[in-house]
Amino acid sequence: MSSHQIIQDCIKATETNTERVLKTFSQLSENQFNWKPSSDSWSIGECISHLVNSNKLYLNKIERILKSVSDAEEKDFPYKQSFVGKMIAKGIDPSNVRKIKTFKVFYPDASSISQNIIDNYFKSSENLTQLAKKMKHLNIRKTKLSSPANKLLRMNLGDVLIIISKHDERHLNQAERVMSHKDFPKS
Repeated sequence: MSSHQIIQDCIKATETNTERVLKTFSQLSENQFNWKPSSDSWSIGECISHLVNSNKLYLNKIERILKSVSDAEEKDFPYKQSFVGKMIAKGIDPSNVRKIKTFKVFYPDASSISQNIIDNYFKSSENLTQLAKKMKHLNIRKTKLSSPANKLLRMNLGDVLIIISKHDERHLNQAERVMSHKDFPKS
């Protein structure tokens, strides 16, 4: 696989996820948006808030990296996931519906979330798309950053693009499961 393919896959997944949020969650009432199937599960709003918070931490690191490198001619590099990136991506794969405890740094903002978080999700997605497009001259396999949750976990930029895409899809699936719950409010 090539670096350009990873970048394009991330951009496509981001567009798909943004459209999904718009179509599925933007017309919900505040009650529906904040409803939880149980006290130990997240609402739709909390799922989206979690994505905004976790993506922001990664995007801030990516912005710093892109500011520190000079623009060069666009070049396609071979790409291979790192061991750490592969393990994280496997753990958060959307097909894996098993609950995973998140790090405190990634928690949703509050238990009652305003629907403005959807606008924040759109802004975050647009920022990700713009940053991904700026990576086309970088070797995303050799450019490394540490996880916002644990500085000892280092991965490459390509890993981060894959992780963000899978992570967003996983939590949008979770939000849709909340909507399909038998007790989900009608309004």
